[in-house]
Amino acid sequence: MITSVPHAGVNLATRSPLEYSGPLVEVDGLNLTLEVNGAKRQVLRDVSLTIERGEALALVGESGAGKSMTARTIAQLLPDRATATGTIRFDGHDLLGLRGESLRRVRSEMAVIFQDPRAYINPVRRIGDFLTEQLRTVGHVDRQQATQRAQQMLSEVGITDTARRMRQYPGDLSGGMLQRVMIAAALLGEPKLILADEPTTALDVTTQSEVMAILDELRHAAGVALLFITHDLDLAAAVCDRTTVMYAGQIVESQESVALHHDPRHPYTAALAAARPDLERPKSRLAAIPGHPIGAWEAADTCAFGPRCPFQQSSCTASGPVPLTIESSYAVRCLRADELGPRLRGDVE
Repeated sequence: MITSVPHAGVNLATRSPLEYSGPLVEVDGLNLTLEVNGAKRQVLRDVSLTIERGEALALVGESGAGKSMTARTIAQLLPDRATATGTIRFDGHDLLGLRGESLRRVRSEMAVIFQDPRAYINPVRRIGDFLTEQLRTVGHVDRQQATQRAQQMLSEVGITDTARRMRQYPGDLSGGMLQRVMIAAALLGEPKLILADEPTTALDVTTQSEVMAILDELRHAAGVALLFITHDLDLAAAVCDRTTVMYAGQIVESQESVALHHDPRHPYTAALAAARPDLERPKSRLAAIPGHPIGAWEAADTCAFGPRCPFQQSSCTASGPVPLTIESSYAVRCLRADELGPRLRGDVE
């Protein structure tokens, strides 16, 4: 059981009330175009979302839906010749308008946890060097204090014999332990936002559960917001307050996580839910979504999910781009959402 997060996380009691006005993250009308082999490809289309302070938001969808690129655009970790338009505000700052030192200063209040820690931790540097570098160079903490804080945080994420672990290299640790090191590094920077890009995909089920429990508990203890990217609707519901579903570079639905499970509003969300195995009511064969997922650059100007949707009608393709309809408790990008609700819930055949 984690009882505290000494020297890590934000002391909410000492913040000025002025810092709490408005959501921590506000994304409005975000479009992103990348250059691939000399050709322009749009990978995000009209993405709008908010993350409140201390809230956990899940981004769910098939590979290529735009989840990781949404997170990378928020963090401004984009490849050369990428073009982003729209608005991204982080803690009141317009990220797309910042450059140089101003951007680095704001971005230091975010932390990213990647899918494969071995790809992001230098294999020839010791774990201790990796953990203390930011504290010493950005936080101007002396070596002894930085080492103490790093060892404390390793203990908080469930790693024992921390002095020895600090002397080891990444190759000496298992994947689960390295992901714990990544979580420790993220929280040592005292971020306001953690961007977790499928941090448990490469782990076995038991280790996955342990890592997510650690991340969730430490996040609550430190009052940190979380953007959690996953393919797993059940995991999203267990960890996150709200779940946002993406398809072909667009947001197609957003609801409170529990409500989304019981009352999906978009056919794609319902299809994802039906494709999951159910231990209580096992099926001889899982439902599959026909066709294949597409990227934003392949999508039509109307409903991107239309070619795979069993409920598509001529009206779905006759109205031009489908807007994201925002209600008080949900948002959905489907012209027939109200009409299809009972069928998607399974109330009628």
